[in-house]
Amino acid sequence: MKKILMFTVLCSFQMSFSQVTMENNKLVRDGQKYKISQYKEVFKNPEAAAYFQKARTNSTVGNIFAGIGGGAMGFGLARALSGNKTTVITPYGTQTVKQDVSGAWAAVGIGAGIVGVGIPFALAANKNAKKAMAVENGEATAFQPYFKLESAGNGLALSYNF
Repeated sequence: MKKILMFTVLCSFQMSFSQVTMENNKLVRDGQKYKISQYKEVFKNPEAAAYFQKARTNSTVGNIFAGIGGGAMGFGLARALSGNKTTVITPYGTQTVKQDVSGAWAAVGIGAGIVGVGIPFALAANKNAKKAMAVENGEATAFQPYFKLESAGNGLALSYNF
């Protein structure tokens, strides 16, 4: 518990002294707030600006997929839950017709799949935005070693990559 608390304090201390931060969907540099679209004024390092441009592009694509998928899910749920019986007035009297809602549930499934496609774009946008701020603030981003579990012929191998 002490380690987690210490890690949280150190991370918040580090973030409070960075030059460029994000606060309520606004970029903050030296106490002045900028809109996301004004990122070229905030980022002086061209590499950081390129990372942030990539983050904006990924965010836009992710939002498009999320909007389309959410619309499809909402349409499908509305059709599926609205009731599967309709009363139709014909010249021969009133008839109750049972509607097929399998297409509505298919729309919900397709919408969920489209939203699932948008999730990696949103994660990449977050990663690129953090990387842009790290590059702009002069933090080290080059050395990031990691462990990887790989298949090695008949068994598994744990490799340390740097």
